[in-house]
Amino acid sequence: MSIWISEFNGDFTQGTIVDGVDWGLGDDNPLGIVITNACDLEHDHSGFLMVAALEPAAEVLGASKEFQSLVKDSTDGLLKRKQWDALTRFLKDYIHNKNICRHFFFDPRPVLDMDCVVVDFQHIRSLDLEQLNSLEPIGQMKHPFIEQMMMRFTSYVARIPVDRPDDEDEQKYIKELAGIYTLKS
Repeated sequence: MSIWISEFNGDFTQGTIVDGVDWGLGDDNPLGIVITNACDLEHDHSGFLMVAALEPAAEVLGASKEFQSLVKDSTDGLLKRKQWDALTRFLKDYIHNKNICRHFFFDPRPVLDMDCVVVDFQHIRSLDLEQLNSLEPIGQMKHPFIEQMMMRFTSYVARIPVDRPDDEDEQKYIKELAGIYTLKS
């Protein structure tokens, strides 16, 4: 039994996992997950169906700059303790969806026969509702994971670019906030 998803229950709504979205990738089209507001679908207030792509988590995370920087000095896949601990922290943050980022992690097994995936908030399609009949619903994300995914999505797309403190000010703030603590020589 999956904590994240269940079999499709017949109600096409937010969190429904679908096959058949034409992402323009031919045979490599990924599955998708509906991110359109549930009440808009229920009350026919939506002219389009918004769907986000589901991508293989190991591929996406493994290709990230953060992952690569953590494993760059490995020897034949073997990591030193500090590297392993840092990699584990990085992966746990994704597994528990702790950060506001481009992806939302979940494991579709055993409902769907596929490895862990991430919802890609940059890989989105808006489909005419007439295309609904061409989609095959194959699973349903459970509550409260739907709400958590949507919170991450809205937080990600609503980010506001702001200036950052320069390195000198950042170091000043670190010293102030660390209080009596400092790096051991």
